[in-house]
Amino acid sequence: MKTESEMRAELVSKASTDDEFRSLLLSDPARAVSECLGFDVPANVTLHVHEENENEHHLVLPGTSPMSEDQLQEISGGTAVWAPAIETFT
Repeated sequence: MKTESEMRAELVSKASTDDEFRSLLLSDPARAVSECLGFDVPANVTLHVHEENENEHHLVLPGTSPMSEDQLQEISGGTAVWAPAIETFT
């Protein structure tokens, strides 16, 4: 199973070379993830995809979550995948 970092890298790489996929990722992230990575994002999970430019930059802060310390450690170390993390919120 791929790590979160690997999945992010795959999405960014594909979006960098495939304009149609980039548009889909921006307009319907859950569908793009499903098509690219092969798993469905649960309906109660919202993905946000933002495009940076020279005048607009994004900083993502970690949220508060019901995850255990072990789960948080796995994610912060890049060893956890999205699917188990998403299941935590379902």
